[in-house]
Amino acid sequence: MSSPIYAKAIFFDAVGTLFRVRGGVGQIYWELAKPYGVKASPEAIEAAFRDIFPKAPPLAFSRLQSGLLRHSEKEWWHGVVREVFQRVGMIRKFDDYFEGVFRAFAGIRGWELYPETREALQSLRKAGFILGIISNFDSRLLTVCTDLEIFEYLDSIQISSREGAAKPDPVIFRKALQQNGLLPREAVHVGDSVEDDVRGAGGAGLTPIYLDRSRGPNKPEGVVSISNLIEILSLVHFL
Repeated sequence: MSSPIYAKAIFFDAVGTLFRVRGGVGQIYWELAKPYGVKASPEAIEAAFRDIFPKAPPLAFSRLQSGLLRHSEKEWWHGVVREVFQRVGMIRKFDDYFEGVFRAFAGIRGWELYPETREALQSLRKAGFILGIISNFDSRLLTVCTDLEIFEYLDSIQISSREGAAKPDPVIFRKALQQNGLLPREAVHVGDSVEDDVRGAGGAGLTPIYLDRSRGPNKPEGVVSISNLIEILSLVHFL
């Protein structure tokens, strides 16, 4: 058991930490593409997405008015999804298809909570912690958190597309601290990405906690590692 951590706030990554794609990206893309003549398998689509998505430019824009921001977010995802199907085989009426995909990931159709998420958030909230999300996502995250019924537990949500900075850039972490009136040493950040969450949070002065849902062997050096959100309840104590 690691030594206790004392903090006032706990920030979380979103996808892969608090919730996950319902059934997998490849499966959802494939199901929605069937009316458009898809020939690739869900597995091929999934593999293409997992290769293309990490290579895309940061999902972060300079401060834009709401309408322009949402247009930019949508165009960013249009480019990613189009590249996936250019690799596995283009479908008919791609723009019509993309509209359906974009809507699917705006709410509960595309996402589901990990089984322990709500219990962990409820318990941490009851213990007095400030809770927030720091995510490389777009404005749909607000609707997703509402549909998944976790919005009420959150004091702040930092979304890369709106903040103009994406993890591991320390700017997005600093904005979360500033919004909640915190010093870096008063906060921890929990996430499943070594680069974005562990190195990003550590570089901004927060205590990083690595959530290793795969229980893989590559535990980052010098950080706390857990495999389940419930473990945070015994690990982090209110400062």
